[in-house]
Amino acid sequence: MLINTVLLVTRELLPLLLVLVLMLQLQPAQKSRFLLLSVLLSTALVLLLAPWLALLTQLAAGNGLELLFIGCYSVSLLALTALLTAKAKPFMPALLVIAAQGLICGINILLYGLTGIGSVDKGDSYWLGALLALGIGLSIAVLWFHLLDELKRRTPALLLVMLLPVAARQTSEALALLQQTGWLPGGQALWDSSVVISEQSEAGVFLQAWFGYEATPDLIQLTGWLLTLILLSALGYRCYIRRVKNEL
Repeated sequence: MLINTVLLVTRELLPLLLVLVLMLQLQPAQKSRFLLLSVLLSTALVLLLAPWLALLTQLAAGNGLELLFIGCYSVSLLALTALLTAKAKPFMPALLVIAAQGLICGINILLYGLTGIGSVDKGDSYWLGALLALGIGLSIAVLWFHLLDELKRRTPALLLVMLLPVAARQTSEALALLQQTGWLPGGQALWDSSVVISEQSEAGVFLQAWFGYEATPDLIQLTGWLLTLILLSALGYRCYIRRVKNEL
């Protein structure tokens, strides 16, 4: 129970923490205010929906929760696109990204907690595992923050490049959920790279959290991931060139 809790909570927390650090680095000022609002907004959304989880899971023929998560990934993708194209100041789009990711993370951890705490022993194991996972996630987030901070000093534009795989992850995760609900057909795995990098390994968990690494991707997931990466790269580059010309 303890090890399973650590692994599951870490896998849920890490995508949120990595994106949160990236959004913090994109803020030209008021980082503390952004962090506080992100935590408050995400927590408020989870607490607001928590009493309705049983009802949500029964909607849309039992796919209500999956559709909610698909909506969250879609909101994240749109907000990341706004950040890449500089259509708006980074504060509000970044806040939307964290709110959406925080809602997904919070609900998954809450559901696991509700199903995993069946006795006093299990309850103790869950809370201890959750605390250990939080410590692991925060340690990785601190290292990630310093790495991005160094990249920002050398080449600020690299932070925008780092958004591309994060955006592609939103598409692949949403497509996987659409396949899970049966709204898209499931496909056969194109390859199996688990021999090289297992999804359960430390590297696999980090890569999945960052850009949606999948050891056995199918054609739909891979196509969606690549199309998002290519289209947003072209769109971001075009906006960057236009910005440079306007500054000349």
